[in-house]
Amino acid sequence: MEVKKKKELHEISIDGCRKIGEGAHGVVYQTAPDMLVKVYREGVSLDDIHREQALCRRAFVKGIPTAIPFGVVRVGGHYGTMFELLNAKSASDYIAEFPERLDWFIEKSVELMKQVHAIEAESGELQDMKQQTVVWLEKIRTKLSSVHYEKLRQILESVPDRRTLLHADFHLKNIMVCGDELMLIDMDTLCTGDPIFELATVYNSYREFPSINPAAAAFLGIDVKTAERICDRTFELYLEGDKTSSIQNAVHTARLLGCIRIIEYMDRNARPESKQCIEHCCRDIEMLLDIKN
Repeated sequence: MEVKKKKELHEISIDGCRKIGEGAHGVVYQTAPDMLVKVYREGVSLDDIHREQALCRRAFVKGIPTAIPFGVVRVGGHYGTMFELLNAKSASDYIAEFPERLDWFIEKSVELMKQVHAIEAESGELQDMKQQTVVWLEKIRTKLSSVHYEKLRQILESVPDRRTLLHADFHLKNIMVCGDELMLIDMDTLCTGDPIFELATVYNSYREFPSINPAAAAFLGIDVKTAERICDRTFELYLEGDKTSSIQNAVHTARLLGCIRIIEYMDRNARPESKQCIEHCCRDIEMLLDIKN
């Protein structure tokens, strides 16, 4: 890996490097056995990157197992962040290599999720996901009937106000396997709120998006059946001890909250698949609210 000084930032090449993760804001490559670089997409500013780095350090201090950033670099015409992470393998690669350990991975990922949720942030320290979702709901109001909007607003208001730490983008591409332990990466979504918002992102990743387009499961490195297995087992383990009706209610609420997030995101980021995603989620909201009521 060639490194040189350019415009006060080191420049590196990712030629021949293995891609191990990909998210909304960038792609993660393994540049050495103990080194990762997250290459940001066009439009991500240095301020955004420094904010994410600060969130990574804050998460680490609070006890979340994560990679610590140590520098900003240039990768061609893009910015990147360097991370040191020893013997790391993406969860997608791990499951592909060891499919028989899928249940072990799900159990460990739920343990990790609960470890994160055992941490409480100070008031105002991080973005509040409930408040953010209220803003998203207002933005998509015109896409819903007045009746469905009002029902959604009431459900959202009923979610408890909490300062529980959330990763808020909890899926295979943001989980690394290091030996027998898991670590989280991509901390730009770190926030606080009731854990139902975390479960909403789980449902989005493994069921909602793949139900719209099976390619969403392939993006995670798995098939639709495996995605559904991860989702269902995650809810079962996380809500273990709750009554069946409580689990069903949690899934119901998570689906609705997840649809709000998808509609707002797709409406804000015009993509070829945006219209299909928005229409699908609007139909799901109508169906879920009409069933419950």
